Amino acid sequence: MPAEQSHDPSLLVGNESAGLRARLKRLAELIAGRTGGRLVGRLRRHGCALILAYHNVIPDSERACGDRSLHLSQRIFGDQLDELLQDHDVVPLAEISSQPAGSNRPRASITFDDAYLGTLTGGVEELRRRGLPGTVFVPPGLLGGYPFWWDELAENFSGTLPGELRSHLLTHLAGDQERIRLWARAQGVLLATSLPPWARSATEADLQRAIAYTGLSLGSHSWSHPNLAAVDPGRRRDEMVKSKAWLESRFSTVTIPWLSYPYGLDSAEARKAVSEADYVAALRTTGGHFRPGAVPTQALPRLNVAAGLSAPGFVLRAAGLLSR
Repeated sequence: MPAEQSHDPSLLVGNESAGLRARLKRLAELIAGRTGGRLVGRLRRHGCALILAYHNVIPDSERACGDRSLHLSQRIFGDQLDELLQDHDVVPLAEISSQPAGSNRPRASITFDDAYLGTLTGGVEELRRRGLPGTVFVPPGLLGGYPFWWDELAENFSGTLPGELRSHLLTHLAGDQERIRLWARAQGVLLATSLPPWARSATEADLQRAIAYTGLSLGSHSWSHPNLAAVDPGRRRDEMVKSKAWLESRFSTVTIPWLSYPYGLDSAEARKAVSEADYVAALRTTGGHFRPGAVPTQALPRLNVAAGLSAPGFVLRAAGLLSR
C-alpha cells in the first residue's frame, strides 16, 4: 500500500469539547451584540471593504447533510443579506476596491465557492429579490451533479470532519478528490452516496440558467479543487489556466479574472502563479474587513460565513469586531 494511504486511527477522533466551546461562544456573541457591537463597528470600518465567503444555500424545508458548516438555509442567508445592507454598500466583486463618490459606508461583496446547485437556485433567488450582485467561483472539472468528497466523508462524523483528519487529507493528499476517494476505500471508510441534488455540484446548464440574473458573475475555483499550495508547480499552473480558459470560452460576458483558492489555502508559490496566469486577484477564506491597497491582491481576505453561525455572531463579524 502506498505511504499516502497509511492510516492513523487518531485522525478519526473528534474533539469532544467542541460542543461546549460552541455554546460558550454563542453566549459571548449574544452579550456583545447587545452592548453596542454595531455602533463600535461603524467607527472601525470607515474606508474598509468586506468580502463574504459562502458555500451552499439550501431549501428551508430540507435537512442539512454533508459538511454541516457549508450548507446554510435560504431563510438565514436572506436574513444575513438584510443585516449586511444596514451598514454596507453591496457591490460587484470586481468593484470592491473602488470607493463610490459621496458614500462613506464600507463596501461588501457576496461570493460563493464550489458552485453547488443550491447556491445557483436558492442563493441566487435571494440575491435577485434584493437586486444584489454576487460571484460564484466554479471548479469546472467537478461540475455535473456530483457530490464533493468533504460532504461524502462528513456524513461519517455527524457532519463535521475531525480537524486532524481534514488537515491530513488537505496536506498529505493535497485535497485531491480522486486520491481521497482511493484513500477512503483503502481504509474502509464509507462515502455517502444519497446526497440530495442541492448538495451536489451544478451542471453547465445550471450555470447557464443562473446567469440569466444579470447581477451574477463567475470566477475560477481551479479546475478540480486541489490544494494549490500542496500540488507540484506544473499542476498548479494547469489548474489555474484551464479553469480560467474554460469559463471565458463559455461564459465570457460574466466571467471575471478572479480566483478563489480551494480550501482557502495559498502559498508564496500559489500567489506567484496567480499573477503568471493573468488573474487580477485571488481570495482566501480567512480574515475580515480590509483596506484596499493594504493587502496583496493575490491573497485578499474574506469572512467565511459558516452555517452554524448565530445571528449575533454574524452581526459582530459584519461589524468588524470578530474575523472568525
